[in-house]
Amino acid sequence: MFSKKTTEIPVNMIRANKQQPRSVFAEEQLIELRDSIKEFGILQPLILRREAIGEYMLIAGERRLRAAILAGLDKVPAIIRDATEEEAGMIALVENIQRENLGYIEEAKAYKCLMEKYGFSQLELSERIGKNQSTISNKIRILNLPEDIQELLVDNKLTERHARALLKIDNDSIRRVIINKVIKNNLNVKQTEKLVDEYISRKEQKEKENNKIRHISYKLYLNTLRKTFDDMALKEKGATFEQEDLGDNLKVIITIPICQ
Repeated sequence: MFSKKTTEIPVNMIRANKQQPRSVFAEEQLIELRDSIKEFGILQPLILRREAIGEYMLIAGERRLRAAILAGLDKVPAIIRDATEEEAGMIALVENIQRENLGYIEEAKAYKCLMEKYGFSQLELSERIGKNQSTISNKIRILNLPEDIQELLVDNKLTERHARALLKIDNDSIRRVIINKVIKNNLNVKQTEKLVDEYISRKEQKEKENNKIRHISYKLYLNTLRKTFDDMALKEKGATFEQEDLGDNLKVIITIPICQ
């Protein structure tokens, strides 16, 4: 049941929501919000769920709560909602997404958490929160990057497109080399994509050269076998030489009759 009635709730009666998708709160932004709250108060109530007697769980508004505490407030305006854990998690996620201030990695982790906890498919989640399935899929793919690279992306304020560029590379060690170059040289998205594309191009060229060398080696080996077969005049003795290209392999069968 949802009530729009606002109630003043003591801050020491509110506990954090473990499903809160936001894990990073920029100190500068918190200070700006604190100053705003000091001057104008909290303009949008927090959303809470009643827990044990004298205790509430925060569903949405952790940033406002933190800033309110910094501002020295003892109470905050709140709307009390009877919500299941699933609903609480969904509300926390949707509110942050709608405000467009949730980091893309935090958002991806929130999507993944909801899917794993409640068994949602990407399609089901997209229908529940009103996001395209492709958006959810692209966000979650970023979590394939190692944790240390995710931290570098966040700490250095690199964009989601920076992260997607790194996904084109399947080697974590090379990803680390690339992202360190990006950070050191302050590369924008286009420059990062160019750096990644150049690495992929060099890798593909090297693979072609290696394949060419292997092909030449196989050809020389095959020719040597054929020449030896001919020099020994095995064909005149009833021997046969057969070869078959199996794609990744060459199959050679030499059949020599046993002399009686």
